[in-house]
Amino acid sequence: MTKVSMLYDMQACIRCYACSVQCGIENRARLTRDGRGNTEKVLAEARPELRYIFPVFRYLGDYPGRSVSYVHHCMHCENAPCARRCPAGAIEVKPYGVVVIHEERCIGCRACIEACPYDVPQFNPRMGKTYKCFMCYDRIEAGLPPACVEACVARAIYFGSREEVLAEAQKRAEVYEKRLGEKFLVYGAQKVSEATGYLHWVTVGPYAQLKDYLLRPGAARGQIEALDAVRTLGWVLFGASAAGIIGHFFYSLGKECEE
Repeated sequence: MTKVSMLYDMQACIRCYACSVQCGIENRARLTRDGRGNTEKVLAEARPELRYIFPVFRYLGDYPGRSVSYVHHCMHCENAPCARRCPAGAIEVKPYGVVVIHEERCIGCRACIEACPYDVPQFNPRMGKTYKCFMCYDRIEAGLPPACVEACVARAIYFGSREEVLAEAQKRAEVYEKRLGEKFLVYGAQKVSEATGYLHWVTVGPYAQLKDYLLRPGAARGQIEALDAVRTLGWVLFGASAAGIIGHFFYSLGKECEE
């Protein structure tokens, strides 16, 4: 399957958050379809973590300031720091780019929360599990778009192959630049940082406002990346030491045979 991506157009979004409502409905229905609860139980349980795309409201500047509202969503990073950090192997990066947490494998250690530079995964202490968007990968594999895409009345969320999505994103950015006279960026089309790589959830928005929406260049957890680098170095040194010991053993054994 070819790599896929999703586009979130900040300019086209009308903040109706139908995507967020549909996401919660789809994930509750998925529990029933997967045999993890009957309809009554699924509807009665409070499971806010099953809404993977949700609105965030922020106020910036001194009173009265200005309000910023946007959707918070998994970026589905190419390199997926959460997957690299998961000690249980519960996070899988699909060949087509979608990053999935497998609930049955999750041990609730929250390493993925520490690693994510966008603060996306949510932990449910009652369930002892961590959750985040998996881009309705079961729907994608069945030839359907993610649920939030179908719910978006303004076509602010767009889904397709990565080439199609990037072409659509660039076209929209150029239209906005001509009409509004300011620079627009397709965030995630290129590598954001070494930690994340490029993103499969790309965002079209005014360049001057990206930081207000927490879409910063070079997104990474510095301390986590440093820890991973030290761990990698440790394994390299361990391997080199082991190879040296084994080499010395065979060298000594050969000398003894000669004598």
